[in-house]
Formats: sequence, C-alpha cells, structure tokens
Amino acid sequence: MQISLLSLILLIKILDMKRYILTLFISLTVLLVFPQKTEKQNMRDAEKVASRWLQTLNKKGYSDCWNMLSELTQKQASFEEWNAYITELMTEPGKFISRQYYLAEMQKKMEGLPEGNYVTIKYTTEYENTETAEEILLLSLSENGKWQVNSYFIDYHLKGDDGEVPLSKLKPKENPQK
Repeated sequence: MQISLLSLILLIKILDMKRYILTLFISLTVLLVFPQKTEKQNMRDAEKVASRWLQTLNKKGYSDCWNMLSELTQKQASFEEWNAYITELMTEPGKFISRQYYLAEMQKKMEGLPEGNYVTIKYTTEYENTETAEEILLLSLSENGKWQVNSYFIDYHLKGDDGEVPLSKLKPKENPQK
C-alpha cells in the first residue's frame, strides 16, 4: 500500500511540474508573439500620426483630419461644425512655412478623459502671418492599438500685433452726456 501511495504522490508532483512548464511555455510564447511596445516606441508612433495629421491640416485636407480624430472628439461636434471651426482657425496664421518638434510627454491620466495612454506633442511653428506660434496635439491610443488625435491647439502672435484689441472688436463707447 505504501508503494502505491508513494507512486501516486510522485505522479501528482510530475503532473504539477508538467503543468507549471506548460504554463511557463505558453506565457513566454504569448510575450514573444505579441510583444508589448515600449513607451519610446509608443511615443514615436504617436509622433508619426501627429506629423501626418499636421501635414494634412497644412494642405487644407480638413475632412481627412476629421477622419484621423478620435471617436470621443468626433462625438463633441459634427463634421460641419468642426470644419467651420478649423477653417476659421487656420485662416489668420496664413500659409504654413515650417515646424519644429520640441516636446512629447506620455501620460496615463488626463483631466476630463478616461484613463488610457495619451501623448501630448508640442511644436514651434512658423506661418506667414505669425511672429511666433506653438502647436499642441493631444493623442490617445485607441482600443485597436492605433493613435488618434484628440485635440489640436494653436497659440500664435501675429506679425505687427501689439497685443491691443482692434478697435473694430471693441464695444462702441456710450455717450455719457445723454
């Protein structure tokens, strides 16, 4: 009886070891077949998407830019509203001249957005009507592993603008003598 009990214990240990080895083999296979991207690789991928989006923007390919926006962003406004906004926004800076990448930051949490992978990319840009311009894009990694533009912001200073609000934009003064 002791021999059969000892044999049973040995058999169980062998089966446990085989299960452990099989689990380890499967885990390693999954990691090798589906490698995880590093933060640096993710940032490079996001930068490529941002660059392509900005090139399309500069060619006035606004409908293509719309298609590269995240679903979350597209739900915020219709294409017509967004197209009118971006058309007006890009009129004042004028023709694109050059762009220089200067910063990218990766974050997991962004205020007002669900937890995920986000990259903020900043560029110093020159347009024909600007003295200085900074463009900022926020990109998010979609569920299917593709980077999408969440938002675009441009801050610029026009040539010859002294910072004063043009008279045409000011309310007319009330006549105090009435």
